[in-house]
Amino acid sequence: MRPRCAFTLVELLVVVAIIALLLGILLPAISKVRQLAKTAKCLGNLRNMEVAHQMYISEYRGRFVNVGLAHGGMHANEQGAWITTLEEQYGNPLLHRSPVDDSPHWSIEDGGRGEPVPGTTTQFRRTSYGVNNFLTDINGNGLNPFGKAPAGFSADWPGGNGKAYDRISRVPKPSSTVHFLMMAFEGDFAGADHPHVENWLEHPSPPLKASQQVEINAHGDEDNDASWAARTNWGFVDGHAETLKFEEVFTDIHMNKFDPLVAQ
Repeated sequence: MRPRCAFTLVELLVVVAIIALLLGILLPAISKVRQLAKTAKCLGNLRNMEVAHQMYISEYRGRFVNVGLAHGGMHANEQGAWITTLEEQYGNPLLHRSPVDDSPHWSIEDGGRGEPVPGTTTQFRRTSYGVNNFLTDINGNGLNPFGKAPAGFSADWPGGNGKAYDRISRVPKPSSTVHFLMMAFEGDFAGADHPHVENWLEHPSPPLKASQQVEINAHGDEDNDASWAARTNWGFVDGHAETLKFEEVFTDIHMNKFDPLVAQ
């Protein structure tokens, strides 16, 4: 008799089952690795931007870059915004888009769907990132419009003294103070380059309010965009960047990493 040289049906089914089992194990792991790679690349963007900002600080006598891209359909001042002014120190066009940023408000030229940001018909998303609004002086007069307690809020708010944190010498703990962050992918702040942290301070649910301005779950807990455990990347004044839970950068008005007066 000639020796058998073919697989039986049972053997083929066993091989298929083993392959399917291996794929079931490997695919989630591969997806996780891809997500971690995107997080690492986004962190690299933030670190490079912070390095460029350190150069800017040195050149402009310690002053921080300013913001200029408004929210809610208001007029944008792109020439005065940091995405323009910081390019000189960066040396190349800023890596202003995170690899996880799938916002529909990118223009078609930037590889997006070309949907204008809410409230406008001509403005599009210009960057994935924003600047902590405590660390800017958009009026250029030393009076921080965000450094005053919101209407109806307790007068003992630590940062409610009107002081402008417009330069690094006025920030007590640069390594603990958030500088660059990730702007919300959709909504009124999708086209802005800064949030309004003072709004979070007076809201019953800070994660919910923050998630309308900042993509606090860009790198973790994607199914819950208003969770204290939501994770995203944050850049700090001293130049480093970290992936942290929202509760690790914000607890309340007395414990957060946005108001330089209380940042620990």
